[in-house]
Amino acid sequence: MNKADITRRLAKSSHRSQAEAADYLDQAVLSILKGWKHGHATLWPGLGLLSRDLPKDPKRKVAKTEAL
Repeated sequence: MNKADITRRLAKSSHRSQAEAADYLDQAVLSILKGWKHGHATLWPGLGLLSRDLPKDPKRKVAKTEAL
C-alpha cells in the first residue's frame, strides 16, 4: 500500500477530499517523526507502538512486522 492508496481510503472513509486526506496523512507522519527526533515512541490505535529503536529486552521476540 502506498501513499495514494492510503489517501484514497482515508478520504473515502472520512467523506473528505483526497487533498484533505493527503494533508492529514502528511501531518500524522510529521508528528511521528518529530516524536522520534526527541526520542519518544508513538502509540497508534490499531497499529501499536511505533518506535525508532529496537527493543532492549533480549527475551522479547520481535514480530516480523516490527522488524521492518
